[in-house]
Amino acid sequence: MTARHHPFRRYGPAAVMLTLIPALSLLPARFFRHIAGAPAFPGMDKLIHSVMYAALTVALFHALSSSARVRFTWVIRLVLAASLYGLAMELCQKLLTRSRSFDPLDALSNAVGAFLCALTLYALARFRSEKDATFTPV
Repeated sequence: MTARHHPFRRYGPAAVMLTLIPALSLLPARFFRHIAGAPAFPGMDKLIHSVMYAALTVALFHALSSSARVRFTWVIRLVLAASLYGLAMELCQKLLTRSRSFDPLDALSNAVGAFLCALTLYALARFRSEKDATFTPV
């Protein structure tokens, strides 16, 4: 089995993100005191949520086959999966921790990050696919 086809190379980034997000989401709030001061700009917390779930979406997109990457139905599935995962993490913060809470705007930020990233990746995959299909070697 070559490194190119090794399952960890394909699914590893998604596994890492699916482990890292709950670890960060369920840590007690005291672990974030050093960054809990005044944000550099309003909404910085929401931007962090969007970026984190965009990274999850990149990892999940990476795990897709080349043919699935250019099908819009898979983009919708990725967005739904990442968004539901973000909603589940918000619910877990409320139910499993004492110092964290459910924030619907965080859940929305997670979904927005996943959606924008998935749409961008889909557009790039389609562009690359069409470019490869029209390329004729000389």
